[in-house]
Amino acid sequence: MKTIPAMEELENLTLLGNVTSMIGQSGPSTLKMVFDVVIKVTLIIIMLGMGSVTELDPLLKHIKRPIGILIGMTSQFIVLPLVTFGLAHALMLPNVAALGMLVMGCCPSGSTSNVFTYWVEGDVPLSISMTTVSTVLAFGLMPLNLLIYSGSWTDENLVIPYINILISFAMTISPVALGILLRWKYPKIANVFVKIGSIAGALAVVLTLTLMSLLYPFMYKATWKIYIGAILLPFVGFIFGYFVASVCRMEPFRRRTVALETGIQNFPLCMTLLSLSYSREVFAEISLFPLLYGVTCIVASVIFAVIYRIVATFKAKTKKQKEYNQTDEENRKSLKETSKFMADINFDDDD
Repeated sequence: MKTIPAMEELENLTLLGNVTSMIGQSGPSTLKMVFDVVIKVTLIIIMLGMGSVTELDPLLKHIKRPIGILIGMTSQFIVLPLVTFGLAHALMLPNVAALGMLVMGCCPSGSTSNVFTYWVEGDVPLSISMTTVSTVLAFGLMPLNLLIYSGSWTDENLVIPYINILISFAMTISPVALGILLRWKYPKIANVFVKIGSIAGALAVVLTLTLMSLLYPFMYKATWKIYIGAILLPFVGFIFGYFVASVCRMEPFRRRTVALETGIQNFPLCMTLLSLSYSREVFAEISLFPLLYGVTCIVASVIFAVIYRIVATFKAKTKKQKEYNQTDEENRKSLKETSKFMADINFDDDD
């Protein structure tokens, strides 16, 4: 039976040496508890805010005609796992790192994709629909993808955390439903929660990066191959998600939505799966890639949003300048015609 081997190469020995202290250095239990509670609370506030920006009719439209959802799920559960599998082989990652990368690529989309979609002026109802549907489909498609692709590195059975998937589903759908109700009944109050949700999203970014760095500082000692993989995976998700949406001729704002949904994975779910499937010693090794990915994914998503904002601002200024120039040209033309008309009148008076 093929299992995750003890490190056979010098690079693998270096990796093992970097992470063997994880059990003792994973951070104070109080800080870990604070991290879990704070992130869960901020995610609930984010989803309440995103639900508050969502009207029921567009959401029902996506459900009744789930073309966008189907395109997103194709990108999420067919394209991304295959690309992740190929990328892990291309980088020739150690078995433990490659398996951690594969599990990450097979997870459903994360809830933070919704607030990033809002920040890049994407289709928030589509984003929420995709997050919800991908979480439900993860019950079947996640173990299927792992069964198909994990054979290159292990033939051990991975434990799918179905309870955690249900919790993730509940944490998505419940605050969203409440937000939609607020938008329907009390739109002014809903607008307040939208702003609160956006602020909570920014706070979640800062807190996640800070607390993860405090809890798991050893992850920054990863080998360069793991760094490359952790940096590339979210961008590869963005690119392929956008590509699939473009091939299917979706509108630009929906392409951005699909790209974010494909590139942002459910990191906590990945960590839970690995902790249930492996001993503490093996978990210390195999969690290295997902931990580093948790950081790079947030940074990549922020870069995605910043680039969009810069491009959108530039286009808006260019459009405004073009409209100003066009108006100025029309005014000049009108003034010229008026002057000519007045000159003709004066000529007639002289006659």
